[in-house]
Amino acid sequence: MGGQTDTDTFASRVVLRKEKGGEAQALHLLEEARLFFAVRPEVLSDFRLAVLEACLNALEHGQPPVEVEVEAHRQGDGVHFRVRVIDHGPGFQPEAVPQPQLADKLSSPRKRGWGLVIMRRFSDGLTFESQPGRMVVSLYRIASGS
Repeated sequence: MGGQTDTDTFASRVVLRKEKGGEAQALHLLEEARLFFAVRPEVLSDFRLAVLEACLNALEHGQPPVEVEVEAHRQGDGVHFRVRVIDHGPGFQPEAVPQPQLADKLSSPRKRGWGLVIMRRFSDGLTFESQPGRMVVSLYRIASGS
């Protein structure tokens, strides 16, 4: 892990280990950024789920290395967070992924497939950049009045 900070900016990155619990490294960076700006923990609790899901998806479906960049800066009376999860797999088109239906999932042996729903629901913004050999998922959160 390595990072740089000044009084209004936090930036750090890590390469995730492809092992059980490796995704937690990204949450540690997000926690460092939260503490740097003294943002209340509950402000980022659901955003942590979105970040965790993006990391798990990259580790499962992408190719190593999986890199995570956490950036945050103060703007006005809020703190803007951006987390980028980068893998080197084939990428995908998120608009081509069908929306999961709860009734179907409950009756199916495969209960998974909620990743995009979780990322969209628990972030203030979400973008995808997909190219052969590089997939970037960027998640955003604005912590107002923190």
